[in-house]
Amino acid sequence: MEVMFVLLLYMNNNLKEWMGHWENPSTGQWTELGMSGCLSMKRTLKRNGWKDTASGKTRFTCEKRTVELKTNKEGNIVVAKVLD
Repeated sequence: MEVMFVLLLYMNNNLKEWMGHWENPSTGQWTELGMSGCLSMKRTLKRNGWKDTASGKTRFTCEKRTVELKTNKEGNIVVAKVLD
């Protein structure tokens, strides 16, 4: 378990997807998002057409959460589950 910033997708007020790591294009390394990376990813999504609904039922948000980590099939550490 670890506490970290993750990008969360809520649909109908239920957590559907999350992202805590990304591949840095300049270095090619898999890294933790952190607060700045999370906000940057959220801005990129908005520039590419994502719009949160006015009611807030479908939205992306950056939050500091306790997560469970695992190693994926490529050998990278990823967020397996958001615990709180």
